[in-house]
Amino acid sequence: MLTGRSGQNVYFTLNHPIQYIYLCGLVVQIDLAPGAGASKYALITLDDGSGRVIEVKIARRQTQLDEDAVYPSNTLINNVNVWVNMALASVYVDGEALSIGSIIKVKGTITVFRERQIELKRIFRVRDTNEEAAFWTSLAKWRREVLSKPWVLAQEQKAKVDAEIAEAERETRKRAAVKKGDRAEQMAKMAKREERREKRRLLEAKAFDAGALPGSHLLRAPWQ
Repeated sequence: MLTGRSGQNVYFTLNHPIQYIYLCGLVVQIDLAPGAGASKYALITLDDGSGRVIEVKIARRQTQLDEDAVYPSNTLINNVNVWVNMALASVYVDGEALSIGSIIKVKGTITVFRERQIELKRIFRVRDTNEEAAFWTSLAKWRREVLSKPWVLAQEQKAKVDAEIAEAERETRKRAAVKKGDRAEQMAKMAKREERREKRRLLEAKAFDAGALPGSHLLRAPWQ
C-alpha cells in the first residue's frame, strides 16, 4: 500500500521511501493523451493482475526545440518510438510494435493526472511465461526480504542526514537574509532616487516661476 504526501511526489510503503515502480503486465490499450497533451504523451494501459489497471505515460520528444539534433528515438526513452497515423498511436519497443495482449515489464516514477500514472523510464518485452514467472518470483522475494522489514537508519547514517538537514536550513536562512538585505538596499536606493527627483522638480518649478507676476498663481481660469 503506497501512501504519499499531498502536493509532493513522495511515497512510502511502511516506512520505505519509494522512488521507482516496477510492473509486469498485459497491454490492454494504447492511446494518446487527451486534449492539448496529445502531442506530448502516449499512454499504455497496463493490467498487472492486481484488479486495477494503470496508465504508463511515455513522453514524446519535442524535436522542434532543436531541429538539428539527432536522437536515438522520438521519445525520451531510447528504445521506444511512438508513431501517430489518423490520430491512432503505435508504440514500438526495440523496433517491434506493441499490440493489445503484449506482455511488458516497465520501470517508472509515480505521477498524478486525475489518477496515479507511471511515467516511463525503462521498458522490456516479456517473451514467455518463464520470464514472467521469474519476475514475479524476484518481486515476491524483494517484498519479503526488503519491504516487509522496517527501514532503519544506522546511528552514523542518521547523524549524517541530520547534519545535511541542518546545513540546508542554514543555507536557506542565509539566502533569506541576503535577499532581505538586497531588498532593503534596493528600497534605500529607490528612496534616494525619489528624493533627487523631488529636489529637481522643486528647482525647475522655482526657475519657471521666477518671472511670474506676484499673485498670478491665484488667478482663476475663465471656467472657474
